[in-house]
Amino acid sequence: MRIAVTGATGVLGQEAVAALVAEGHEVTGVTRRERGIPVIEGRGASAVVADVFDASELERVFAGHDVVINTLAHVPIGMAAMRPLAWREDDRLHLEASVAIAAAAAAAGVERLVQESTVYLYPDNGSEWIGEDEPLSVRNQAFRPRVREMRAAVDFASAGRTAVILRLGQLFGRDPQTTHALKATREGQAILLGKPENYVTLLHHRDAGRAFVAALQAGSGFYNVGGEPITRRRWAKDLGAEAGAKGPAKFFPDLTQAIVGTRLDVQRRSLRVSSLRFMSETGWRPTIGPSSPGWSRM
Repeated sequence: MRIAVTGATGVLGQEAVAALVAEGHEVTGVTRRERGIPVIEGRGASAVVADVFDASELERVFAGHDVVINTLAHVPIGMAAMRPLAWREDDRLHLEASVAIAAAAAAAGVERLVQESTVYLYPDNGSEWIGEDEPLSVRNQAFRPRVREMRAAVDFASAGRTAVILRLGQLFGRDPQTTHALKATREGQAILLGKPENYVTLLHHRDAGRAFVAALQAGSGFYNVGGEPITRRRWAKDLGAEAGAKGPAKFFPDLTQAIVGTRLDVQRRSLRVSSLRFMSETGWRPTIGPSSPGWSRM
C-alpha cells in the first residue's frame, strides 16, 4: 500500500515509518522542515516537506495514497509542562493540523485514516480495568484539541471510509520524556506523579510503531494500545533499574502534586487499560516491557 505518515520525524512517526517500510509498504513521510528529510529517508521512506496546517497543500501530498497515518504531537518535557504556554504547539497540532489532515485525506480519496490518541483521556478508575467503552474524562477546556481531533477522524469515517483511532499507552524507550525521567532518577530527583498503588499502562515506542502497521487490518473505531498495566511502584523500580540508580525512581511530594495543574494531573490517574480488543482484531502483541533489560536503548 501507499501510505503517508504525518509527524514522520517524531518518536512515533519514525517508528511507524520504519515498521511500515519493513512490511514492504511504499511510505511517504511528511515533514514541516527541510532538516527532516534525511531523518525520513534514513528510515527508508520518501520525504515531502509540507505545511500540516494547509489542507489544500496536504491534499496534493496525499493524492494517490491508500492510507494516511497521523502521529503529530509536541509534548513538553518534564515539569516544563506546568508553564502556561508550554502546550501551545501541541494544542495547535491537535486542534488545527489533525483537522486539516483528516479533511485533506478525504478530499484526496484516501480510504483509511489512522489517528494517534492517548489513554490519558480516560478517568481514574482505580484497580478496575478500562475498556474502549469507558466514558472519557474530557470536560476540561484543556482537552478541547483532542476532542476536536477525534471528531475529525469520526467525520472522515463517513461515506464508507475507515478511521482507526489508537489510544496509546504512556510511551517509554528512547523518547525524550523517558530519557529525562532516567536522568532525573540517576540524579535522585523526584520524577513520578500519582500514588505508588496506581496503575500505569506503558507502551514501548517500537511496539507503538508496530501498532500502526497492525491498524491497517482494523475496522473503524477506537482501540486501546498498551502493554500489561503495572503499578507505579513497579514502574519506579523498573526506572531505577534501567537508570542504574541506587534505588527506585522517586515520587513528587503530595504538596507538589496538588499544584501541577490539569495537564499533568492526568498523569496522576490510575489507568489499568485493556488492549484486548486491538490484540484480538489485529493479532498485535507488545514485545518489550519495562522489565526487559536495556529497553531504553532498543
